[in-house]
Amino acid sequence: MRKAHCFLGLFVAMISLNGQNKLHFYTDVFAWYPDGKVRRISPGDGIYFQPCIHPQGTHVVYYGNSYGPPRIWRANLTSSEIIALTPDDANARHPVYNWQGDKIAFSSDYGFDQKRERVEDMTPSGELPADQKFNVFIMDADGKNVLQITEGPYQDERPCFSPDGKYVTFVSNRQGRKSGLWTIPVDGGADPIPLMQKGWGYRPWYSADGQWIFFYTDVNRRHRICKIPVQGGRAVPLSNDIFKLSHGPFADPNGRCLLVHAIKDGNWHGIWELPLNGDPPRRLQPPGFEKIHHGHATRAKNGVMTFDALRFRK
Repeated sequence: MRKAHCFLGLFVAMISLNGQNKLHFYTDVFAWYPDGKVRRISPGDGIYFQPCIHPQGTHVVYYGNSYGPPRIWRANLTSSEIIALTPDDANARHPVYNWQGDKIAFSSDYGFDQKRERVEDMTPSGELPADQKFNVFIMDADGKNVLQITEGPYQDERPCFSPDGKYVTFVSNRQGRKSGLWTIPVDGGADPIPLMQKGWGYRPWYSADGQWIFFYTDVNRRHRICKIPVQGGRAVPLSNDIFKLSHGPFADPNGRCLLVHAIKDGNWHGIWELPLNGDPPRRLQPPGFEKIHHGHATRAKNGVMTFDALRFRK
């Protein structure tokens, strides 16, 4: 039987470190507005990254913490209020909105009897420790009505919603592969279906028309953006992905391009638009971040973008 949980106790994120912060690096989440202004929307006291903006540009969800297990947070772009959506006794990551903005999918180790990962132990890549077990959950946009949709001793992570809201595609080590792509109904009422017969894929995201799933994988020893039919099949590299290494992707709501972060000419992490009609990629440079590692961009229908940026402890 699928399990439903209630993650209550939302509160404003005003954390006093009291000497507990012993991080080797810091990341923060930023909002980049169409008028060119950039504003930090995470607390600035720890590791917060991999944001996803609400389709209407009203809120942003991301994960991290100042110390202890990573949690999922929601920032209100109007009031600047930041609240925790998951409890402090579980590790939670990879929050994403559905295309309607009323649901959030995420991965968590809730329910597993294992040592909780702490942000103090995290690396800048954000990669999960190999021995950690995670499943995929869905909750309302306010953190209520949490439903577990995958189960078992696996590492299920990086979920995303189909545009019609009926399916969630995620990454898992099921079948013994580190990062295979799988799809499951949003109610968790059926077993996950594998989309790849071989190889691996990471950071899946649906196309706006719901026909393709974009992701990145290894092609001739470099990470490239590819697409696969929603029913599964052969991975097709995007011809205009000319980068030395490219990660992401996020399908812009307008359906015309992907947002990726990539290495080009030694510049890591830059944000780029990758047009889906095959045109050359276009650099998107938030002011003030020319020499700062940044990436994981998402964009709302009103043009507001979010991204994260890395800084090492001095």
